[in-house]
Order: sequence, then C-alpha cells, then structure tokens
Amino acid sequence: MSEIKGIFKEARNCKRCYGDVPIHVPRPDPKNGFENVKIIFINERPGRIGTGESGYISFENNDPSAHHFHECFESLKISRTEIFISNACICHPTYEGYIDRAPSQKEIKNCHFWLERQLKAVNPKLIVTLGNIPLKSLKLFFKNSKQLKNFTLKNNVGVAITDTKPWIYPLYHTSLRARLTRNTEQQKKDWLKIVGILKEIESKRL
Repeated sequence: MSEIKGIFKEARNCKRCYGDVPIHVPRPDPKNGFENVKIIFINERPGRIGTGESGYISFENNDPSAHHFHECFESLKISRTEIFISNACICHPTYEGYIDRAPSQKEIKNCHFWLERQLKAVNPKLIVTLGNIPLKSLKLFFKNSKQLKNFTLKNNVGVAITDTKPWIYPLYHTSLRARLTRNTEQQKKDWLKIVGILKEIESKRL
C-alpha cells in the first residue's frame, strides 16, 4: 500500500499539464487491494462531485456512475481486496469555473507516467477499462497491440484483448449517458464475462 500511496502523494505536485495551477488528486480507496490484484479498473478521470466529497477514487462515491459501477462489481462475487480502482487521468484542475470534462490527448499521454507506475505496483492479472477515454489511453500505452488498435466498443464490446500483458477487457462507462447506448442489462451481461476471462487467465498462468 505504501508504494501506491507514495505515487498518488507525489502526483499532487505534478505540473505536467497545468503548470502552477492547483490540481485535485483523490486518494486510492483504502478498501482496494494494493498488490497482485486480480483486476485494475480504469475509469476516465476524477469528478468534482463524487471524489470532491469523499476524497477517494471509489465506487462508493455518491453519484449515478459510481452506483452502477458498484452494482455491476457486486455481481462478480470477487473480493473487494482483489481489485484496484484508478483513472486514465488521476487529477483534475481546480481553477475557478472548471467543469467536469474529458481529458485531452496531452493529459492522457502525460498521465501514462503515473499509469505505468500503478500497473507495476498493483501487478494486475486483468485491466478493465470503463469507457472510451481509458480505452484510448491504453491504445496509446500498448502501441504494439494489433487487437487493441482495431478495437471499438460499438463493434467489439464483450471481447478481451489477449495480445497485451496483462490482458485488457474494455467495457462501456457506467454513466447514465453511456447506458443510453449500452443499457443496464446489456452492461451487466458484459461484466459477468469477467469471471470467465479471469479463469482463462488463471488456466494459462498469465
């Protein structure tokens, strides 16, 4: 846990994207597993409301996306200590008038510095992305993956990427907006495939 805590503490002083503009970097949920986890879930970026109130990257935050995330996770029957929750970009700026928005390509690339360190620290068996932003981030991060390069949520959701290490399983975001495209029941079915993917990974001892 101390290594991950150190990464997020250090990130609060990051000036890669915003220079001297203050940023908000919420802490990892203390209920996470912190090493050799089964899954790292990568969301988009911290929201002002959920993480702003709790101070944590967590699916127990008080917002609709987090509620659906939590509900889908509960269906997997996986221990809370076997997962780690993070974001493609682990901060947002705090200048006056800032509203929640998707990170730019520059922000995504800059945050690979922090993403790589997280992946090494928690050593997941599987990466699950939630939405197009973390999917885009990993396409830039794992540039040699032919499967990932051609993957789109619209055409390929429900399929695992197996030419990366660790494997990647891209899913739709759990927001209300994303559920207009991929409804609640469809998303739950996508999530349930995670159990089989983990079994396949274990059988191959990846």
